Amino acid sequence: MGFNEYQDKAETFATYDNVFYPYASLMIETAELVDIFVKPLLRGDVKTIIREEVIAEAGDVLWNLAVLLKKNNVKLEEVALYNIEKLTGRLARGTIRGDGGNR
Repeated sequence: MGFNEYQDKAETFATYDNVFYPYASLMIETAELVDIFVKPLLRGDVKTIIREEVIAEAGDVLWNLAVLLKKNNVKLEEVALYNIEKLTGRLARGTIRGDGGNR
């Protein structure tokens, strides 16, 4: 399935009452995804990362991003292509590592 097809299908599940929902939910779901990796590092826990949990949380992040973008007339595929072009340019300029968006 391509990005645009996913985005169209994802939108069919967007049944929330508050227009702010995908924005807030994207932040929350992103934190939950990162938490899987960060808590063990911060606390020194020996914890097995469970692949299915990562996929589930990443899916929630993807859904919220897809819906948020769709509501703002931005295609997920457009974002992916733009990002690869940007990274390709940075690699060519030797600026993959660095600070700021315009490098």
